[in-house]
Amino acid sequence: MEIVVKASAALELKKYHLLDGEGVRIQAVYVGSCALYVDYSLIIDRISEQDDVFEVEGIPFILSKESQKHLYHRISLDFSPVLGYKLSSDEETYRYNLKLERVSSSI
Repeated sequence: MEIVVKASAALELKKYHLLDGEGVRIQAVYVGSCALYVDYSLIIDRISEQDDVFEVEGIPFILSKESQKHLYHRISLDFSPVLGYKLSSDEETYRYNLKLERVSSSI
């Protein structure tokens, strides 16, 4: 997995204080209900033994093996004050207007 972090996203992410053992989780969850789709989110979360951690621009990114199944090998994270974070690959845009949230259990 290769994660490309655009300069604007790196600047924005560095504003958050990450505690020891935390990182930015890129989560892709397959949702099967009336419609089938993958829901994408960005979360400040604790790193677990089952996670893969990729450090980019001094920021630890956390991805589970399950999330990696729903993403292309090379993904990109960008930021715009108007559109929020944008998660994409060369093949597709996964989601605009992502907000970075902290998991309450890791505070």
